[in-house]
Amino acid sequence: MSAASRKRIRRTRGTSRESSGSSTAASALASRLATALGALARNLPNPADESTDYFRPFVASMPATVRLDGDTFHRALKIGARYRIDLSSADQLLSSAGDPDNWGDEVAAGFRLLEKVMRATLSEVSVAFARATGVVRVRMWLFGRSENGTLVGLRSTSTET
Repeated sequence: MSAASRKRIRRTRGTSRESSGSSTAASALASRLATALGALARNLPNPADESTDYFRPFVASMPATVRLDGDTFHRALKIGARYRIDLSSADQLLSSAGDPDNWGDEVAAGFRLLEKVMRATLSEVSVAFARATGVVRVRMWLFGRSENGTLVGLRSTSTET
C-alpha cells in the first residue's frame, strides 16, 4: 500500500499500528479493505444526509472480544463526551439506498454492490451517528467488524435540521 493510500484512510485518534506480525498483517488488511470500500463508495451520496456529503474510508481498533454497542463504539473512536452514539443495524439504510425508486439506477446499483462486499467481508454491518444538542452536521459511520474485531468502513457527515 502506498504512503498516499495510507494517508487517505482515517485512523481514529488513539489507535496505533500493532507491533506483532499477525496484528500488523490484520491492520494492513483492514486498511486495504477500508480503501476498497472507499473506492466502491466513490461518488455515492450519503443516503442519511439532507445535503450531499460523500464517504471516506476509516479504520478503528476494537478487540474481537469486546461487544459492539454505543458505548464501546464511542470509546473506540474516542468521540467527545457531549455526543451520544445512535448505533443500529445498517439493514434499513442499505435497503433504502439500494432501491432505484429512491436513488436512481446507478446510485442504487452502487449501494447494492457496496452492501454485498461489506456483508461478504465484515460482520455486524452497522450504522452509527454521533449526535449532540445543537449539532446539525452529524458524524456518521457505515461499517462492520473484521475477523479480529477491527471496525472497518466508511465515514461521512449528515446535515440534520
